[in-house]
Amino acid sequence: MNTSATATSGLIVAGSEGEAVWFNGALMRFKVPGEWSSDAYSLMEVSSSEGRATGLHADPNNETFYVLEGALLFHIDGEEQHRAVAGDTVAIPQGTAHAFLVVSSTARFLVMNTPSYDRFFREGGLPATHGDLASAPPPDHERTLAAAQKFGCQFFGPPPFDPESVTRVSG
Repeated sequence: MNTSATATSGLIVAGSEGEAVWFNGALMRFKVPGEWSSDAYSLMEVSSSEGRATGLHADPNNETFYVLEGALLFHIDGEEQHRAVAGDTVAIPQGTAHAFLVVSSTARFLVMNTPSYDRFFREGGLPATHGDLASAPPPDHERTLAAAQKFGCQFFGPPPFDPESVTRVSG
C-alpha cells in the first residue's frame, strides 16, 4: 500500500490504513494528509461512540462531514437540531461557530478540511496503537486548547447540547 505518495503520483489508502490518532475520545485515520495536497485539503475517517461532543468552536477552514454510519447532531451558527445520518453531508464555512454530538451507539464519518487541518488533530491528539473505542484515552483539554491556539481554532464554550447526553467533550 502506498501511503506516502506525492500529489503527482496518486494516493491509495486501504480501508483499515492511514495514520491513526486518538483525539479526545475519537479515533481519526488520516486518509489524505494535507502534505499530499500541498495543504489544499485533508480527509479523515473518524470513529466515535455515543455521547462524544465537541465544544462550541469555529475553525479557520471549511469543514465538511459525510456520515458513513450512525448519527450526529449538529449545532451550527446558533441553531441546534441538524441531525445527520448515514449518507448525509454537512458543510460548515470557516469561522462559523458549531459543535456536534454522536447520538447513535457509534458513528463513523469522513471529515474534509479545506485548507488542510490535520496538523491540528495530530498535535492535539495522541498516536493510536489500537482501535477500541471503549478503551480510548480520556480527553486532554489542555493539549487540545494548546493546539487550537497554535492552529487558529477558537473555542467559545461547552457543547451546546443537553448535558445528560454528553459523556465526553472535545475542547
